[in-house]
Amino acid sequence: MHIVDSVVKQIKNKVNTDDGFIGVILGEGFSSLTDYIEEKIEIPYASLSQLNTIGKDKEGKFVFGKIGHKRVCAMVGRLHYNFGYEERDIANIIFILKELNCKRLIITASLGSINPKIKVGDIVSSLDHINLTGRNPLYKCDYTKYGHTFVNMLSPYDEAGIENLTITAKHEMKIKVKKGILVEFAGPTSETLAEAVMARELGADFVGFNICNEVIACRYCDLEVTLFGLITNYGSSLSASIIKHSDIVYNRSIASIYSNELLKRFIITI
Repeated sequence: MHIVDSVVKQIKNKVNTDDGFIGVILGEGFSSLTDYIEEKIEIPYASLSQLNTIGKDKEGKFVFGKIGHKRVCAMVGRLHYNFGYEERDIANIIFILKELNCKRLIITASLGSINPKIKVGDIVSSLDHINLTGRNPLYKCDYTKYGHTFVNMLSPYDEAGIENLTITAKHEMKIKVKKGILVEFAGPTSETLAEAVMARELGADFVGFNICNEVIACRYCDLEVTLFGLITNYGSSLSASIIKHSDIVYNRSIASIYSNELLKRFIITI
């Protein structure tokens, strides 16, 4: 049995997902969203045979429950290729969510700005992306239930979801969501100055890791996806000093006061 079908079967023995849910992949700094989840059912990756071979994060888990009246599944512990995961691992985790009856997916992430109009602390969402990682989750994909892997990537992000996030932020919290183009390098290092300048010339507005591969997998299995991004630092072309991970963590912790509240409200409205 394929790992996707095996894990789905195990999870369905623990939680009923027949009514569907909103999936949320929690990037670093977003895990406190689980504080808002009621009627929690937590399923550690390590408790699922086959998945525990790729779920290297010992604290990683699925958290099922409700936020307001919406059923949700939050993924705590991201499968990130910079932490040793393969592209197919990232694809499989998306397929697992889809097969569990995920209706929409929200990807949260900390990002770096290379557009001077986008500041640290801004909430952003991606209209499109430029994948410079050299990776694709459908490379050697062996879960072919969704058809040919030549996937149309003309509109990778859910326009309705982006509009809903924008309206919710403006009317409920007086926050302006800035929209733009995501660019990704392979990492785990920050981009060089030349790379940041090049990306800006190509039309990119902010830099992230791992998101493009998750989105490609979503498009393959026809799962609507929205990026909920938080700008935690300026990219190499805008930063007056060396980018430090400690500064990113600090900026993320300060912004969590409003970013997680907005994320919660966004989930309730979609």
